[in-house]
Amino acid sequence: MSEALGPYKVRPPVMSVQVEDSMDVMIIHDTTRHVTSLLGFPPIARAQLAGAASALSELVLKTGELHTVHITGIEHHNRIGAQLSTEAKWLAGQPVKNIVAGLRSKLGNLIDEVIIDEDAGPAIIIILWNPDN
Repeated sequence: MSEALGPYKVRPPVMSVQVEDSMDVMIIHDTTRHVTSLLGFPPIARAQLAGAASALSELVLKTGELHTVHITGIEHHNRIGAQLSTEAKWLAGQPVKNIVAGLRSKLGNLIDEVIIDEDAGPAIIIILWNPDN
């Protein structure tokens, strides 16, 4: 996956972090906070998505393979949000319902949407909308 995916229009900022060791969990946490700050998210929402980004990074680290997590701004009608996306080839063939349930149980109320894009190999897409707009 060379770019961010998902059903919403991508808007700047667009950043990517390669996740290959535990140090990258901190890097993606900080990068996500930076992106959400640029999008005007309040501090609590920045922390929410940064926590979700860390959890997603820890999950992909367990596969033992290099992954790239894309952190982008998105928009839909008048709403501004932030999106995390990454390939999840290890989930190929698994029921989407089970994948979403597993991610929801891990991430809880930190996020607004979880989307599994099966056409992308599959890919995990996590979205948080800015509560201030």
